[in-house]
Amino acid sequence: MGNCCGPGMSPEEREKEQRSRDIQKQAERDYYKGQEEIKLLLLGAGESGKSTVFKQMKILYGAGFSADDKANFRTKIHQNVLTGIQALCTAVMDLGLTGETDDDALELMDEILNISEGQVDLSEDKDIGNKLSSLWRDPAIQAAWDRRSEFHIIESHAAYFEKMDVICAPNYEPSKDDILASRVRTTGVIQEEYMIWGSKFVIIDVGGQTSERRKWVHHFDACQAILFVAALSEYDQYLFEDNTKNRMVDALELFEKICNEKLFKETHMILFLNKRDLFEQKIQHTAISSVPFFEDYAAEGRPENDKDAGMEYFKDKFMEQNKTKAPFRKDVFAHVTCATDTNNVEHIFNACKAIILKDTLSASGFMA
Repeated sequence: MGNCCGPGMSPEEREKEQRSRDIQKQAERDYYKGQEEIKLLLLGAGESGKSTVFKQMKILYGAGFSADDKANFRTKIHQNVLTGIQALCTAVMDLGLTGETDDDALELMDEILNISEGQVDLSEDKDIGNKLSSLWRDPAIQAAWDRRSEFHIIESHAAYFEKMDVICAPNYEPSKDDILASRVRTTGVIQEEYMIWGSKFVIIDVGGQTSERRKWVHHFDACQAILFVAALSEYDQYLFEDNTKNRMVDALELFEKICNEKLFKETHMILFLNKRDLFEQKIQHTAISSVPFFEDYAAEGRPENDKDAGMEYFKDKFMEQNKTKAPFRKDVFAHVTCATDTNNVEHIFNACKAIILKDTLSASGFMA
């Protein structure tokens, strides 16, 4: 290894140079500690996994989930289970799948569809829990699940359906994974503050549904970084609020608007291509080129049912939305993620925050 202080320097000069370097490093450390808050805005379409990333921040940098938090999440998870099975029951009727099952099962579906949210406590009503579990195994429900791209349902909730005996138990306490998989639409704005590497990060999550997006502009000011979350697995699905709009197309259009917004000219753009695990499962049986919006996938000679080629294809699609030009060309830092995997999120967020803090130091004059 070469001498960092340069060849031909006297011992006194080397000592002086090293002392200067030490002072510089200490100044950088002090700057980190005294740095004003760094504002990170979580944006993305509804159900992209934005709020899951937000929950991961609480696990990684906050106090985790309290007993009260877990009790609240238990209620939300019970609601997710009930509404998920109800969506499947409705799909059985709408998709003409009633011939796949018997009259007893159809009567049970009607009974479940007539339950209002909050009407039952799945931990106290064991009978309902058993009925939901029985329906999940029903061939008509499974046929509907295989056609889930044709109606609205949260794909990750299959993990709940597979363990309803646990979730419906009287002493059920949600695990970390259960909490991360839970889904409640974000309305309004949720904000948390965390000390990370000596700097205060303010992380803001706003609703991703189209009706919520008008609220985003109020949080654009003084934002150092935007973390845009898009779900890789949703290339064949449609919006909850508009069943004619492909979710991936919506995410691409939204990213194009955010990436090229003048207010974000000097804002870091970090792209999370999320739900890698669900994407890897789906691409085995649903070819990307079979979706009307993405026929060019096959036209360009990419192998079908290849997860790596598919990820690269969608990454390129998002990068193409960056229309900024040199010398003000915006860098977009893209990562493939699984927001329910804490280790994955921590590893990627470490890289992201290093970029943000390094640039903050550069702007301050501490780093070239």
